[in-house]
Amino acid sequence: MPRISTRRRTAVLCAGLAALAACTTSTEASDGGSSAELVADDSPAVPLPTIGLGSEFGEVSSSNGATAANASDVDSIVMIGDSITVASSEAIEEQFSQIGFDNVTIVAQQGKRISESFGDNTSGASIADYVADEYTGDPQDRLWIVALGTNDISQYADAAEVSDVVDSVLESIPPEAPLLWVNTYIEDRPADTAAVNAAISRAVAERGNATVGSWSSYAPENGVLSDDGVHPTDQGEITFASVVTTSAANFLGR
Repeated sequence: MPRISTRRRTAVLCAGLAALAACTTSTEASDGGSSAELVADDSPAVPLPTIGLGSEFGEVSSSNGATAANASDVDSIVMIGDSITVASSEAIEEQFSQIGFDNVTIVAQQGKRISESFGDNTSGASIADYVADEYTGDPQDRLWIVALGTNDISQYADAAEVSDVVDSVLESIPPEAPLLWVNTYIEDRPADTAAVNAAISRAVAERGNATVGSWSSYAPENGVLSDDGVHPTDQGEITFASVVTTSAANFLGR
């Protein structure tokens, strides 16, 4: 089952997500095997980070210069992620608390895919659809963070398929809600990683009121990833959390 953490735990949300997982269509879980190599297009890359957020957890810079519409109205955050988010959840919550966000809900599970569900592992798109339907506040008051795509690297035949998968999540998120998507990194699959990240960047730029958090800029640094080249070390968990919270802070002007 997904790890659902929040500084304001909501029993209804937890129960609803559990029911959602139980009724999803089961598909074969990804074993990380490679499909046809994807090639990133020539779209402009997300600019390198420029602004930093200092904290006891470390200092990371991450911003593509975008600013959320009605940023001052945002008073809650919902984040959907995979195992990297699971490992970093405590640090993410702590860092968000430092910049004044205590209403943070994180739904994360090992192996989570963007649009494919398997067993009790509900896709990010389905979770986004459920969470959006259950939210009764003004969509502009909630920041959405998506940290998915790692488990989708090497799973599609071409860039068009990747773009369709990324769009499936965006279709479930209210268009007026601000969005941060944290991109991906797998050390030994640079071309396929670049293709997924290019699809994320294109979709975010086309959507508007959205920004990209550049995990791919920091994951390659010494000591950030474990030997598998995917999952963060203890220090890497702090780095990932800082990419998330710094990107959000920059986007919201906090």
